[in-house]
Amino acid sequence: MDLCSVDFKTCLGAPVPPGNIPLAKTHLPYHILEEHAKRDTKIIVGFRNPKDNLVSMYHFYRTAFPLGNFTGTFDEFFTLFKDKHLMYGDIFDHNVGWWSIRDRPNTMYVNYEDLNEDPVKEVRRMAEFLGKEVSDEDVIKIVNWVTFGNMKDEKSTNYDEVGFLDSKISPYMRKGTVGDWKNYLNEEQSKYIDEQYEKTCGPVGLEYRFEL
Repeated sequence: MDLCSVDFKTCLGAPVPPGNIPLAKTHLPYHILEEHAKRDTKIIVGFRNPKDNLVSMYHFYRTAFPLGNFTGTFDEFFTLFKDKHLMYGDIFDHNVGWWSIRDRPNTMYVNYEDLNEDPVKEVRRMAEFLGKEVSDEDVIKIVNWVTFGNMKDEKSTNYDEVGFLDSKISPYMRKGTVGDWKNYLNEEQSKYIDEQYEKTCGPVGLEYRFEL
């Protein structure tokens, strides 16, 4: 949906096929999709801890042509983050926005860290939420198919054919680990995110796991 026109009639300049679309994914903030969320639609919201999320965004900015192939340092990128000059806005505002519909029927939350730690459990949770009956064999097949290694080798999950990413700078599927932020954030930067976390997420009960 991120690559669609504001009326969702075209995507990457091509017309969106007529009829109902059974599945759509997006990084857009809640306030843009608020009217859509009022429908009786099942929504799965994916969260990742903001420190690892920021590192991932840094490398995406480096490799994405539409974002100018950012050539600055991580410290310079962190300044953009603090000044709320990143695409999709502030990470905390974004997550708190989607967290605000936690009492909405047909809404589910999945944390990236939980997927890393116990993918079988999370796949079962999502299948149950979607009303899908899956066997133990089906679950194992799904888990094996969506391992980071498989997705990194699969062209369809790397946007290789879209043409707006330069994988020579940084692959779209880079590491997929939890805690890589420790290799990027200095003590001051880590403390700043901790403070913002307590300020914005603490009051509404939104929690992250920064390491496993």
